[in-house]
Amino acid sequence: MTQSGTTLEVERWIETTAGPVHLRELGAPTGSPLLFVHGALVDSHLWDGVAARAAELGYRCLLPTLPLGSHTRPMKPGADLNPPALADLAAEVVGQLGLRQITVVGNDTGGGLSQILTVRHPDLVRTLILTACDAYEQFPPRSLRAFFALGRVPGVLALGGQLMRLRAARRFAIPRPLSHRGVSDAVITGWTRPLRDRMLRRDTLEFFAGIDASHTLEAAQQLRTFTGGALLIWGTDDRVFGLDLGRRLAADIPGARLEILDDCGAFVPLDAPDRVAELIDGWMT
Repeated sequence: MTQSGTTLEVERWIETTAGPVHLRELGAPTGSPLLFVHGALVDSHLWDGVAARAAELGYRCLLPTLPLGSHTRPMKPGADLNPPALADLAAEVVGQLGLRQITVVGNDTGGGLSQILTVRHPDLVRTLILTACDAYEQFPPRSLRAFFALGRVPGVLALGGQLMRLRAARRFAIPRPLSHRGVSDAVITGWTRPLRDRMLRRDTLEFFAGIDASHTLEAAQQLRTFTGGALLIWGTDDRVFGLDLGRRLAADIPGARLEILDDCGAFVPLDAPDRVAELIDGWMT
């Protein structure tokens, strides 16, 4: 248990059918629960700024680190780590907390997983909140397909992990199209260190192999009948996913609302954390 500012942070490991999942909690234990889902090759610290503000506003913030490349304990041998299985894994974590309804908040790859989670567990999800993320044919997004394809080549992730030992290399890990504000070197070190572990790379490659647009296309089709509505938050300078993707989702999900924020890249939670938390609060209340 650690103290973060004026907000108590509780950390624990959740033992799931696939393996151990690290979970951090911020905020009021009786507050409305928000499940924050991060993307590939980052962990739950992507959401630190948003969760800190949301906790101040009275929400219970659940921040799992899923096995997407920056986790620190390997999954069980043979664990299914394709996107639907990972969505089920997130639902299993929530179930172990005894929660019956949550709000799912996703970004990047985690937004794609959030859509899959919502349609696979519609009774669990009260409403859906997406900040610039994968959807439809863009899973992975067109601008990053070469990166994901290269990541599947044997030895590439290990080489990347070694390069990220160098501070000069870490400076370029989060380029401006991803975030205008960036994150600290300590956070990037935490995100990239797992790439030097053979068992963690095994999980990452398993996840990479399962990414396919068929999953998000199917989810988008089913979201057309989702009754919980959706808040979509995109940045004006998002060159990874693009505003058109957010507009398309807003048109397809009943009761959806699109908010567009200035001076934000694809990692909206990093670039405008307080604004994202306040938009969530406005949507929820």
